Amino acid sequence: MRVSIVGSGYVGTTVAACFADMGHEVVNVDIDEEIVAAINDGRAPIHEPGLDELLEEHGGDALTATTDYAAVRDTDLTFLALPTPANDDGSIDTSIIEAGAETLGEALETKDGDHVVVTKSTVVPTTTEETLAPILAEAAGKTLGEDLHVAMNPEFLREGTAVEDFQSPDKVVFGTQDDDAVALDALRGVFEPLLDATEAAVVETGIAEAEMIKYANNAFLASKVSLINDIGNICKQFGVDAYEVADAIGLDDRIGEQFLRSGLGWGGSCLTVDQRVLAKDEAGTRHLTLGEFFDEYVSDGTVDDVSVLSRSEQGEFAFKSVEVATRRRYDGPLHTIRTKMNKRVTVTHDHPMLTLEGNDTAVKPAAELEEGDSVPVLADLPSDPVSEFDLIEIVDESPDFENDRVYLKPSTPLEANKDEVYEVLRAYNRQFDYHKLSDLVRDNYLPLDAFLTYEEELPVEREELSLYTTRGGGQTYVPAILRADERFWRFIGYYLSEGHVNDDTSGHGSTTRRRIQLSFHPSEEPEYVGDVESYYEDLGIRYQTRQQETTTEICVSSRVFAAFLEWLGCGTGSYSAAIPDDAFQATADERVALLSGLFRGDGHIEYTNHSNAVVYDYGSVSEELIDGMTLLLHSLGIVPSYKTSQSAKSTRPAHFLRVSSKRQIAALKELFLPEEQDRINDRLDAYERDIAPTGHTADGGFTSVPVRDVTVEETTTDVYSLEVAEDHTFVTTDGLVVHNCFPKDTNAIIAAAKETDYDPELLEAAVRVNDGQPERLLSLLDEHVDVSGERVAVLGLSFKPGTDDVRNSRAIPVIEGLQARGATVVAYDPVATENMRAHFPGVEYADAAAAALDDASACVVCTDWDEFAALDMEFDAMATPVVVDGRRVVERRDGLIYEGLTW
Repeated sequence: MRVSIVGSGYVGTTVAACFADMGHEVVNVDIDEEIVAAINDGRAPIHEPGLDELLEEHGGDALTATTDYAAVRDTDLTFLALPTPANDDGSIDTSIIEAGAETLGEALETKDGDHVVVTKSTVVPTTTEETLAPILAEAAGKTLGEDLHVAMNPEFLREGTAVEDFQSPDKVVFGTQDDDAVALDALRGVFEPLLDATEAAVVETGIAEAEMIKYANNAFLASKVSLINDIGNICKQFGVDAYEVADAIGLDDRIGEQFLRSGLGWGGSCLTVDQRVLAKDEAGTRHLTLGEFFDEYVSDGTVDDVSVLSRSEQGEFAFKSVEVATRRRYDGPLHTIRTKMNKRVTVTHDHPMLTLEGNDTAVKPAAELEEGDSVPVLADLPSDPVSEFDLIEIVDESPDFENDRVYLKPSTPLEANKDEVYEVLRAYNRQFDYHKLSDLVRDNYLPLDAFLTYEEELPVEREELSLYTTRGGGQTYVPAILRADERFWRFIGYYLSEGHVNDDTSGHGSTTRRRIQLSFHPSEEPEYVGDVESYYEDLGIRYQTRQQETTTEICVSSRVFAAFLEWLGCGTGSYSAAIPDDAFQATADERVALLSGLFRGDGHIEYTNHSNAVVYDYGSVSEELIDGMTLLLHSLGIVPSYKTSQSAKSTRPAHFLRVSSKRQIAALKELFLPEEQDRINDRLDAYERDIAPTGHTADGGFTSVPVRDVTVEETTTDVYSLEVAEDHTFVTTDGLVVHNCFPKDTNAIIAAAKETDYDPELLEAAVRVNDGQPERLLSLLDEHVDVSGERVAVLGLSFKPGTDDVRNSRAIPVIEGLQARGATVVAYDPVATENMRAHFPGVEYADAAAAALDDASACVVCTDWDEFAALDMEFDAMATPVVVDGRRVVERRDGLIYEGLTW
């Protein structure tokens, strides 16, 4: 038959060469001219055992290659073998195969007669029929089922044994539409020589079923590997040989012996403890470090019902559920990514970072980020505002108050409802040896304990009450219900920038007096002073304003109000100041009001002398406050820059935010008083031209900042990872957006399952078990030798024998862990050295296993190449003959300190 194959990766090239070897006339279509030339010259473009011989025999003859899709018109059927890489959420990216299908359809437009198109790529169920088939039909101008036919023929080729797997399959799957005899006959015909020569089972099924068979196959194997790894870890704890256990259970034909070799697993990514997320639970939002998040919401591997702020591919921000949270010990390189505007986030080297190219989202490992790559940042916050705060509940729940010594003053005198009050509180009155109720009515107050006991019956509403804690005159009354409106949030801004709580223990009695004090410039900020005074007056809160030589002080003496500000999360002074968590769910206008109080208090408007530019600056010794302000500004579409500095006399560094660019200055001018706004407008009107910001791009959900540099530090620390539903991204420190990842095929079917609202718990557990194996290997090494400053041989760099592919290689986290321990790594692999050199350019690479072992203090085995099994006397050249085998390939012998990972 005449066969065409689109794509010449390890699947496309292997299938093309094998079809040619079966006697078919094959043409391989690829856009890469170098690959096309290699195939036509009889050279394999990839490393794959057995492929060189097939290409040498058939390349340029029975197998040709071209960049011209028109060649498919002279063939009977076409296999699509194009890549389907992972998206940032773990789902597959079908853009490449969709483009290939469209170009293929256009080429088929002028072909007469039937043509069959077979999907060979790994795609989730329904992709062929619902995505690719319509593209093909429209581009070709043909009718599906009449002169155009689609089918699915999944591949089960393993890198390193792909040729052997194709030529000796355990099964061949034909997926066709019902009653499509043309497609089924074409598949039978092209595979007939293979099926005649082997005893492979043939599965004839539907297209979606064939697509699912591929994923089910891989997911089951991944789960099986993780299960035997888990069993192997238990075996190791009891000194049991896991391989002997596996050999025995493998004799059970219900289990089978394959994929029961416990070891290093099949190849995760994390952030450091101090990186922040914006979480939301039933109580509201919380701005937490990852360490705080883990301590608060994760227990025994289970995550509470909590969400974090996430970004979709469409640039929309919403809170999405956290499905998995992990914490693990990490030894290796941490990458601190610093962007323009001086934003930064610290992640493991393999953490997938989102980048933006226009409005398109791409993914790069942190280790591959380059200067100029654009990282998306927060540009919006979903609002779910708190309307009011109930100080009665707050005081009642506080251990700092005794409810019989907290008092409530109603705005309507109790005398007006005296009889009803007496009746309701009759039982309460019996505990006293005098008529307590007459005192309450006369002095118009209720103890908090009495109110809470009889609240439902009393003729008093909470909105009518004020709280206080001292009696005898001079009390400060605080409303029981505080409205969380714009005036409230502006006051909170004033407090965060200019306020503190002073505890005074110098008075008589055991109760500490607490004063809330805001300090303004003695003469230049009367409007701000008046703003705070009028707010206190409207609330009925008694205050004192004192004019000092260096400040104007507004003081309120109230234990209740001080406790509320602490409960809200404002802190008690400049060092502990922080944006309250509730502010992150406030309306945009309320967030502006909060920022207005902050910038009026401690902000500075810089009118530069050398130009018409205007800059807003804000400084604080509280890094947490600056972090929170950064998120608030981002939520309003403002991207501030950040810097830190420390004077010789200061004990802590100061942190500074700066807002610049005409658009941003104009957007925030209403933070200030009208007179200041006029001056800002005059400057803005004098701008000779609008200059685009150089530190960021501003486009709603596609706002981004360019990477400035990436620094790498070897360290040992706990790292954290979150798996977020739907979008699989989250907003972290400085408003930067990141995400996490898992192995491609397993992750893709996990993502596909979740899109149907099914939670694949077992597959996710398999991923977690697998990820822990490299660290277990290194822990075993630690028991035998301190590798700091020592030479350690790493044997095997590819993710499996027979291939030069290092993607998902277990050697990567092992090398990272060795480097973190201070070891000098010398690595060897028969074919994968150059590919691994791209990951670790500073590692020494040996040209033979013996050279790697020479004078090494330890050896770890990461890939089970056959040549490692033949090693014997080579170990005698080691300085210390310690071998930790992750694959059970090295033979245990006398004179060798041998440790197996799970045996």
